[in-house]
This record gives sequence, C-alpha cells and structure tokens, in this order.
Amino acid sequence: MNCLRACCWSVKLNAVSIQRTRLQRKKGYDPEPFDVPPLFQSPPRPVGMLRWLVTKFMWPQSALWIAIAALVYHLFTPGLTRFSSLSVDDVALLWLRNVVLMVLVIGGQHWWLHIRRAQGTEFKYEQRWLAKNRKSFLFDDQTRDNMFFTLVSGGGIAALYEAVMFRLYATESIPQLNSLWLIAAMTFAVFWIEAVHFYVNHRLLHVDPVYKWAHALHHRNVNTGPWSGISMHPLEHVLYLSLPFVFVVIPGSPFIATFCLVYLMLSPSPSHSGFDRFKLTDSRNIHGGDFFHNLHHRYFEVNYGVLLLPLDKWFGTFHDGSLEAHEAMKARRRASAEAGDTGEVINPDPTIRVGPDGTS
Repeated sequence: MNCLRACCWSVKLNAVSIQRTRLQRKKGYDPEPFDVPPLFQSPPRPVGMLRWLVTKFMWPQSALWIAIAALVYHLFTPGLTRFSSLSVDDVALLWLRNVVLMVLVIGGQHWWLHIRRAQGTEFKYEQRWLAKNRKSFLFDDQTRDNMFFTLVSGGGIAALYEAVMFRLYATESIPQLNSLWLIAAMTFAVFWIEAVHFYVNHRLLHVDPVYKWAHALHHRNVNTGPWSGISMHPLEHVLYLSLPFVFVVIPGSPFIATFCLVYLMLSPSPSHSGFDRFKLTDSRNIHGGDFFHNLHHRYFEVNYGVLLLPLDKWFGTFHDGSLEAHEAMKARRRASAEAGDTGEVINPDPTIRVGPDGTS
C-alpha cells in the first residue's frame, strides 16, 4: 500500500497541472517551490533557458567565481615554468594562496551572517545558529570543525591537484587549448561537466560503507554555514576536487584547472550559508543560498545533484521545495522502511533528533 501511495505521489508531481504548495515550517524560512530550468520543462523553452542562464545562473555568483579565478590565476599563481619539476614548495605555496582566498571569501560571509548577524534570521533556512559545545564536532564547535577540514584538507588537496595539472601542462603531457575563445567556451562548459561529476560522486558517497567512512562527516552539518560548504573527510575531498582531471582527457588549459578548483572551493560557501537571500539594504536583497541543496542537507535522500542539470528529476530523487514533493518523499521513506532498508540513513547525525516528517 505504501509503495502504491509513493507511486501515486510521483504521478501527481509529474502532472503539468499540479498545484505546488510552499512549505511553511514554524522554525525556519522556506522560499517558494522551484522548477527545473526552462530547457528541461515540458515543453522545453530554449529562449527561457538562455534568460535563466544569464539572470539566474551566471549572475551574479557564477560570473563572480570566474572573475575571482582569473584574478587568482593571473596575479597570485606562479608561472607555469616553475612546475616543470614539481616540489613540495610549489604545493605549499598554492595551499597558502588557497587558505588566504578562503579566509577572505568564506570567512567574510561567515563574519557578516553568523558573527555580526547583519540580517538576523531573515531569510535564514533554520532559526537556530551554528552548534557550540557539541561532541559530534571536532573541538566541540561546528565552525572550528568546518574551518579545519576546509582549510587543511580541502585547501591542501586542491593545491596538490592544481600543482599536478600545472606539471602536466608544463611538460606538454596533456592536450591544451590555445584559443581565448575556446578557453572561454570550455570555462562555461565546466559548469555542465561539474554537474555530472558532482552527481556521480555524490551518489557514490551515499553508498555504505563509503558514507560511514567519509560523507557522514559532511552531513553532520544539517544546519549549515559558509564554512560547511567543503567541510569534508579527506577521502571525499579526493573525489570532490578531482574535476580538473577531466581535462587530462579533453583539451583544457592551466587557467581552467585553476578555475575548476577555485569554483569547487568557493561556490559551496553561499550555497551552504544558511540564508536564501543576502540583504544589501532594507529594501534590496540578492540571491544567496541554494534552496535545492539545502533540502538535501535537511532531508538527506533528495537532490543529490545541482539544479543546472536536473539529474535528480530524471532519477526520481527531486524535491522542489513544495508540500507535495515533501509528501512524496515521506511516502518513499515509509515504503523503504517497510522494506527494511532505511537503517540510519534517515538521520545522518545521531545527535540530532529527526521527526517522522523528516524535520529536525
């Protein structure tokens, strides 16, 4: 019966005429439900997709990551010739650059939103603040724990990967683009390549025993902050930051290698900030967090990918932030519990109580 109910909810969610009702929790902000990008709607809307890419996806955050990567590559990265013979010093220099960059960008967001609390809890997904005096976190503090794994493991592995890619380019061991236009096109293509790369790695990380070994560390952050973005076990960093190695096979450039890693290090900070929108003035605000991914941290078994390429829609794990999608998720959980295969996955952090409706 529960399986049938889950199927019925799935059919309802896929119906064109569905009424999507906004979630309205008592202790947190829930934005309006969202849809997949226009190109993947029925019928597809190519012109709408172009508008969505420019106004929703690229501006302002994606364009900002490209601009920061260009600045970092041209002003704060050693010349390629230095990497013709790889050394520990080269990796250490890149790691130091990464640390400074993350302290400025991620730390700046944390200071504004969670220390100064400039906008209070307005647009905040969860009303509670980041955890202190909790044994499940290193140093008994969520922020210090997140900073440690982000700066030491994340920054270090990113530096190592970038140095290896520079070494391959310096020795002309892999194909390289020379045209500025082709580099620009491939830079844009990185977003799409990363969407597939992230989804595949993320699904793998949710399979035991890999989840218990590695990904559980990231999922302790149910209530997320900017430093939660790449607070991961080193094994997860090895997988997550491996995107540049796609360009061992397909043509890329040293800048694209830097961009991949800058994007992977920085872009999760606003998406994990805990705030759906950032207030600029009393009457003006801009897009901040990623409601799509916040739902994954909140409910664990939905939205494994990114909204740009709706693989979750195609594989049946899509949650659009509506009450209807929430009921469908609950029906799947009940059916899965009947089958005896849910185990502990409903609650990734045993120190946090999760109710039968998936709320903490």
